[in-house]
Amino acid sequence: METRLLKYFLTIAQTGTISQASRELHVTQPTLSRQLKTLEDELGTELFIRKQRQMILTNAGVQLQTDAKQILSMLTQAKTRVQETDNKIVGTIAIGCIESNAANLLAQTIKRYHKQFPGVKIELYDLDSTDIQERLDQGLLDLGIVLKPSETAKYYVKDLQLKDSWGLVVSKSAFLKKEDISKVELRSVPIFITRNNLIQAEMTTLLGIPLSELHIVGKQNLVSNSLYLAKNQTAYPLCAKGAFIGDTNDLKFLPLKDADLIEQQVIWSKQRKVSDIIQNFIDLLVSEDQKNY
Repeated sequence: METRLLKYFLTIAQTGTISQASRELHVTQPTLSRQLKTLEDELGTELFIRKQRQMILTNAGVQLQTDAKQILSMLTQAKTRVQETDNKIVGTIAIGCIESNAANLLAQTIKRYHKQFPGVKIELYDLDSTDIQERLDQGLLDLGIVLKPSETAKYYVKDLQLKDSWGLVVSKSAFLKKEDISKVELRSVPIFITRNNLIQAEMTTLLGIPLSELHIVGKQNLVSNSLYLAKNQTAYPLCAKGAFIGDTNDLKFLPLKDADLIEQQVIWSKQRKVSDIIQNFIDLLVSEDQKNY
């Protein structure tokens, strides 16, 4: 099975149409259709349901999508390790980061790292803790920054000194004169909370409020997904201050008074050998954290 066919397949799955995939891949639609048919014949099963102009993954296609991402990621890592062995400091580091002030720590680290290793490319993904762990397990990420507590038995862990604070992203017009919000006031406000089960379990301790006493409208994986709810005064995301950078015309961040600070940690998989370029990045990240925080 050629890796080229896997890349074609993943692009079709991502775009949802042959026409869009052909434009992104710079190949003709007939050529792309033939290549897809070759892959399906080789596997002995259909990977897509053709519905009008849309390409919808079959169950087999969903499974191949997961496996193909892992295969291509592993090939990239193998190439990096070979090049490192040949004394060429090149490669790619894939990093997942929660929505918090850890993004600023990452930015500072990347700036220093790039000066030392300009041949190494960084891929950044905004994800919640659950998605970061899933992608680490699949080999799609090299390391991640997650909220503490998280399930970390499968990972190497380094606690960060960097802390963030809890609060609500709210509509300015609905909270015109408010600069912060108390735990008593929080009980009557419609909110969205993280979907992370471990963090939910710790919410009572972290916030000092039982979840049963909160008006929880729903759950979110990323704060950006729920900002329109806040703008329309439907519900307000309970999140880290670092997840919301600066006031907008319509929204602002209200710190939650007397709440415990949010702790964060760097994790990476125990199942794969850490390359030198990744270990160098982790060491620099920890150094930057200790220096600034």
